[in-house]
Amino acid sequence: MRIHLTKSRLLNILISIYVLASLSCASKPPISPPPISLPAAVTKPEGIYHSVAKSETLWRICKTYKVNMQEVAELNNIKNTSLIRVGDKIFIPGAKEQLQVIVTPPYSGEAVPEIILNKGMFIWPVKGKIIKQFGISDGFKNDGIDIAASTGSKVVAAYSGKVVFASELKGYGNTIIIQHNDKYATVYANNKSNLVKRGAVVKTGQLIAMAGNSSGVTTTIPHLHFQIREENQPRNPLFYLP
Repeated sequence: MRIHLTKSRLLNILISIYVLASLSCASKPPISPPPISLPAAVTKPEGIYHSVAKSETLWRICKTYKVNMQEVAELNNIKNTSLIRVGDKIFIPGAKEQLQVIVTPPYSGEAVPEIILNKGMFIWPVKGKIIKQFGISDGFKNDGIDIAASTGSKVVAAYSGKVVFASELKGYGNTIIIQHNDKYATVYANNKSNLVKRGAVVKTGQLIAMAGNSSGVTTTIPHLHFQIREENQPRNPLFYLP
């Protein structure tokens, strides 16, 4: 496995970093910002909910709104399109108003994409119940999943890679970011303590942190906030975990 972060890519993603502005302190050396752009821990999503009508399919809905079906599926935790029912509410990112969906069958030769599941690509970083799903919840967007874990529970690397950030991050608490290759990275936040330093090379399943509740901005239940990012875009971890 090749672990590499190009200078141009690093520069591009550092431009949008702003969340560490309040962490600098005259009595401490400056902390380098993380090499991927993490928005505020709680963000308002842009888009609307589409109410599914009779004979509408996820593919037709996404084609009408001109949005990526995989992105919509992950955002709404839809792993099987056949389970969509009339009346279901599907969040469409970027949409301004509900559109009428054409429900005619696909044209001859028209390719209908399938939802991609990469189950088992990563391992679970901690054992526990999911207390907050990926996607839209109560009007806010969660870029990962929150896994309940008692304080001091072991947090392990979900995949082999290089630690590119290990420090406190505003809104996220004690945070570790592991770059796995040129494409994927994982984020482990709200830790009680980080056990690895930036630059360390870790293996799948290696102990990297202790779970806790250091972010101070979400639920008081100790938990791990876990993200999987592909080229800095948040992906639904449940599409990648066993």
